[in-house]
Amino acid sequence: MQPTMSSTGLLYPPTVPAAEKPLPIHKMLFRFVRNPLLALPRAAYEEPITALRNAGRAVVWVCDPGLVEEVLVSRAAEFEKSAVEKRVFSPSMRDGVLTSEGKLWRWQRRAMAPMFRHAEILDYIPEMADAADEQIARWRHAPPGTVQQVDRDMVETTFAIIARTMLTGVLPAQADKIKRATARMLANISWEVAFGILRLPRWMPHPASFQLYNSARQLRGAVGDIISRRQAEGNAREDLLGRLLAARDPDSGEPMSHDRLVNNLLTLLEAGHETTTRALSWTLYLLARAPEWQERVRAETVSVAGTDAISAEHLPSLVFTQQVLKEAMRLYPPVPAMSRLTVKPLVLGGEELPAGSMVVIPIYCIHRHRRLWADPDRFDPMRFTPEREAAYPRGQFMPFGAGPRICLGAAFAMAEATIVLATLVRAAQFDWDGRHKPEPISRVTLQPKGGMPLRVTLL
Repeated sequence: MQPTMSSTGLLYPPTVPAAEKPLPIHKMLFRFVRNPLLALPRAAYEEPITALRNAGRAVVWVCDPGLVEEVLVSRAAEFEKSAVEKRVFSPSMRDGVLTSEGKLWRWQRRAMAPMFRHAEILDYIPEMADAADEQIARWRHAPPGTVQQVDRDMVETTFAIIARTMLTGVLPAQADKIKRATARMLANISWEVAFGILRLPRWMPHPASFQLYNSARQLRGAVGDIISRRQAEGNAREDLLGRLLAARDPDSGEPMSHDRLVNNLLTLLEAGHETTTRALSWTLYLLARAPEWQERVRAETVSVAGTDAISAEHLPSLVFTQQVLKEAMRLYPPVPAMSRLTVKPLVLGGEELPAGSMVVIPIYCIHRHRRLWADPDRFDPMRFTPEREAAYPRGQFMPFGAGPRICLGAAFAMAEATIVLATLVRAAQFDWDGRHKPEPISRVTLQPKGGMPLRVTLL
């Protein structure tokens, strides 16, 4: 669906058409590979729960906030990470904190959690502001009003932040290798997801098998080199890698193995900077299409910080800037879906599900659901005034997931996105190029088809 402006100037940015009805699993492969969002049935935007049954198997789309709460929180023990998610992530992340279960998951999460405490995050804010300023400096080399590939620029900015706060000392060649391999892996990931949904064996090749294997190998090799270099130098830095090197298993007292260190650093690199990249890219597009909202962000930033570098003390006052980010993540959630498997026969929302049923939580649909949001396809940051946001059930807005496995870096990502967005918008005017209409495409993260070209004019 193309973006439209109503007669009153309201913005309805690009979305995708829903399938009229749930497609049989064996028929949705090619639609899914093109863009998994195209396989989502219309009922997922309108009903609390929708089920598709085929040959004794069940796939259900759960969109009611109360049912989401059951799956992720109150009845979480009855569900487990789906085989599809494990299949997609295990070649690169293996049994890191994103894919592991039980005792191993709890230990790895505890080892990483101190990095994301509130006080720690505030200490990283100067690095976030510096990375945004460096991006502005790169734009100064181009003539005013040049169309920039803003999505690529946000990759550079967010990776610089990750490198300074979590992987200090990473070499430029290593950083470039990680960024290229991540992009190639995500570009081909839908084949692996589709084969997982169809429950085809891992040994069965698909058109992207080699690219995915090669990308995972390059990612693990690059991150392994970073770890080996740090170990050879001695562990004297207080970044995430330093903390993981110092972590000890609470039962055995053993440190993390080399492979487990790679698993968890890759989790932060792939799930961390990639999601913030997408959130910022979509937000800048929306502000380019709605200049009145862009001006409000700019005015707020100037009012709060003047011309000073944006610091930790400014963050709580950037209220409207955070409203814009949240509305952008409602329309374009960085991770548009998650899934679980039932570990035993159960009843959910009146649906009887056998063990092994796939439960899909389509965040993209929940964030645009007709029963949950008024005029859901419209861009309106006023949905996230503090009073209105406080009234939403936990499962209605969840750009970082929910429950015990909510994104470990959620607060870090929100602070990062706020600091970067405020810094960029204060310094530059972003305008639509008048041509590109980005279709949202799910590639684990929500990417804009054709990138995000925007006209950038420094102020």
